[in-house]
Amino acid sequence: MPQRQLPFPSEMPNRPSVFESVATFALIAALLYLGAGILVPLVLAILLAFALAPLVTWFNRRLHLPDPVAVILAVALALTALGGFAFISGTQVAKLAAELPGYQETIIAKMSGLQEQFGNNSLIDQINGAIERLTTEMEGAGETRPGAPIPVTISNEIGPLGILSSVLGSIIGPVATVAIVAVFLIFLLMGRGDLQERFIRLVSAGRYSKTNMAIADASQRVGRYLLIQLAVNTVYGTIFGIGLWLIGVPSAVLWGLLIILFRYIPFVGALIIAMVPFLLAFAVDPGWNMLLLSVGLFLVLDLTTANVIEPRLYGSSTGVSAIAILLSAMFWATMWGPVGLILATPMTVCLVVIGRHLPQFQFLETLLGSEPVLSPPERLYQRMLRGNTEDAIEMTEDHIEAHDTQHYLDEVMMPALRLASSELADGPEALPQRRQLVQSFEALVDEVAKVDWPEQSALLLIGGRTEIDECAATLLGIRLANEGIASRVLPPVAIRQEAIGRLDLDGVEAVVLVFMGDDIRAQTRYAARRIRRMAPDTRVIVCALHESSAQESAETLHVDTIFRTMDDAVEGALVNLHQLEISELHASGKVEPFAGAGRGDDALGQAIEQIADAFGIPFATINLLHDDRHAEDEAAFRLTTIVAETRKPLIVQSQTPHPLVGDNAYLQTNGIDLYAAVPLILDDGSCIGALALLDYEPREFGPEDIAQLQAAADDLVQRFGQGGAVAA
Repeated sequence: MPQRQLPFPSEMPNRPSVFESVATFALIAALLYLGAGILVPLVLAILLAFALAPLVTWFNRRLHLPDPVAVILAVALALTALGGFAFISGTQVAKLAAELPGYQETIIAKMSGLQEQFGNNSLIDQINGAIERLTTEMEGAGETRPGAPIPVTISNEIGPLGILSSVLGSIIGPVATVAIVAVFLIFLLMGRGDLQERFIRLVSAGRYSKTNMAIADASQRVGRYLLIQLAVNTVYGTIFGIGLWLIGVPSAVLWGLLIILFRYIPFVGALIIAMVPFLLAFAVDPGWNMLLLSVGLFLVLDLTTANVIEPRLYGSSTGVSAIAILLSAMFWATMWGPVGLILATPMTVCLVVIGRHLPQFQFLETLLGSEPVLSPPERLYQRMLRGNTEDAIEMTEDHIEAHDTQHYLDEVMMPALRLASSELADGPEALPQRRQLVQSFEALVDEVAKVDWPEQSALLLIGGRTEIDECAATLLGIRLANEGIASRVLPPVAIRQEAIGRLDLDGVEAVVLVFMGDDIRAQTRYAARRIRRMAPDTRVIVCALHESSAQESAETLHVDTIFRTMDDAVEGALVNLHQLEISELHASGKVEPFAGAGRGDDALGQAIEQIADAFGIPFATINLLHDDRHAEDEAAFRLTTIVAETRKPLIVQSQTPHPLVGDNAYLQTNGIDLYAAVPLILDDGSCIGALALLDYEPREFGPEDIAQLQAAADDLVQRFGQGGAVAA
C-alpha cells in the first residue's frame, strides 16, 4: 500500500496558535493604551482628513485654489467652527453658574412635597441634606452672619504667578491637543497623494487593485458617515435647543450645542447630556410641566432620529453591526477614555473595510460587519437542519416577495439541497439529520408550491439514493407541473432490490432517476436493467446533478438519456411531450399543419435550415399563429400577425423604419437588422403563419429575393403544411 506523502514544512499551513493570537491582541491593546497620547491626536487627524478631503477637492476644482491654500482654508474653517462652538458653550456655562443659586428654593420645596407624599424615605432625606449643605455653603461664601465667629484658616499665599500657572495648567492640555491635531491634519491633507501611495506599497503585496478598492471604500464610507452624522447631529441639536428654549429651560443654547457633540457617543451620548436640562427643568419650574415637556421633546426627537431618519440616511454606509458598535465603544472607551467613544464607530468602519478587501483580515468583516455572513442557500440549509421550519418559511416568503417562486426554487432551494448532498453522507450515521431536513423541506414545499400530485401519470420521478435525491425529484416535479406536465415522485426505496419488483409501471412512458450525489453508476445500471425487464417500452432517463457525474454518459449508465441540469430535464420533458402529441395526432389521422414547427432535427427543421443557407442568412424560422410558445412573445407575435393579416411579404430594415412595425421590441432587443417574412397559405386559403429570415447585419432584400422566399414558403406548405411533419 503506497505511503501517503506528507507536505514539506514550507507547504504546511502557517496558522497562529490560540496563545499567539491572544498574545498578539494583548500586545496591540497595551500599545494602544500606553500610546494614547500620540495615537489619539493622529487618529483624530486621520478621521478629520477623511471628512475634509471632499472640501479640499471642491476648493481645488471649483475655485481653482492651489492645494496648500485649499488645505489651509479648509482647516481654518474647521478650527473656526470649533472655536465658535467652544466660545458659545463657555459663555452659556458661565451664565448658568451665575443663575444656579436662585433655583435652590424651588428644589427644596419640590423635595419637601415629595417627602410629604411618599413619607420618610432615606434617598429623599439624603437629597434634602445635600441641598441644605449646598445652601449653607453658598450663603457662607457670600457674607458673614453678625455675631458668628470668624473662621481662621492657615494657607500659603498664592500670588499672581501661581494663579497664572493654575489657569495655564487647566487649558494647556486641550489647546496642545488641538494644535497637534491641526498640524497632523494639515500635513495629512497636503501629502494625501504621497501617503496613499506609500500605504499601497506597504500593504498591497502586489495587489494594487484590491488595495485601491479598500482605500476608496474606506474613505467613502468613513467620510460619508462623518458628514451625515455631523448634519444629523446639527439638526438634532438645533431642534432640541429651540424646543428647550420654547419650553423655558435655562441655557437652552448650551444643551443644544453639547448634544451635537455627545451624540457622537453611540447609544447613550444624547441621554447623558439630556439629563442635565431635565434636572434644570425640575429645579426651575415649581410644577412638573417643564420637566414632562422636556422629557417628551427628547423622546420624540431621539426615537424619530434613531429609528426613522438615521437608517434612511446611513443605509449601508457604515457596514457595521449594532453589537459591533457597542463592543467597539466599550473597547475604545477603555483604551482612550471619552475620546475613544467618539472615535469608536469610524475606526470600526475602517476595520470592517480592511476585512472586506484583504483576505488575511476577513475575520474582521465576519465579526464586525452588518452584512449576512451566510448566503441565502446556506441560511436556508442551516434552518432546515435545525428543524426551524417557522424561520425558514418566513425567509422563504420574504425571498418570494422580493423575487418569485421559480427564483426561490432555482437559486435558494436547489443550492441548499446541493449543500446537504455534499455534507450529509449516504450512510445511517447521517440519517437523523437527513430526516430532519426532509421534514422541513416538505413543510416549505407545502407553503411554496401548491401541486396536485396525480395517482397515475406517464412520467415517474424517483430519488436515486437518498432522501435528498427525493427532494430534488420533488423540485423537478414542481418545475414540470408549472409547465403543465403531470408527474409522480417516489422515494429511493422504490428502486431498491427489496422493492423494485413491486414498482407499478402500468401507463408509465418514462422513468427519471434523480441523483444529487456523485456515486450513481451501480444504482443506475441496476435500476435500468430491472425496469427494462418489467416494462421494455418504458424509457429510463437519468438527471445527474453532481459535477463529478460529467464523465458519465447514457452508454456508460445503460439508460436512454442523461440530463445534467434541471433546465435540461424540463426542456427534454417538453420536447418529449410535444413529440408524443404529434404521435397521437398521427395515430388519430389528425395531423396539424407544420406539426413540430421545425424544432429539432426532423425533416421540417432540415428544410428550414436549407432555406437559410440558400439565402446566406444565419437564421430562418417558421412562426405559427396557433403556437402558444410563439404567442407568449408579444413583439415577435405581432410581426407574424401583420404578415398573416395582410397576406403580403413584410420586409423590415433597421435603416428604414417600417410604418406597420414601428419600434418593435423583438427586433431592437435582439439586434436584428433585417426581418424578411412571407405568409404560409394553405390550399384552403387559410394563412397559419409566416416563414421568416433574420439577419444581424443590414443587407439588401429586393423583389427577386422576396419571390424566392415566397417560393420556398409554398414548397414548405406542399411538403409539410397539408399532411404535417410526416411528409419528407
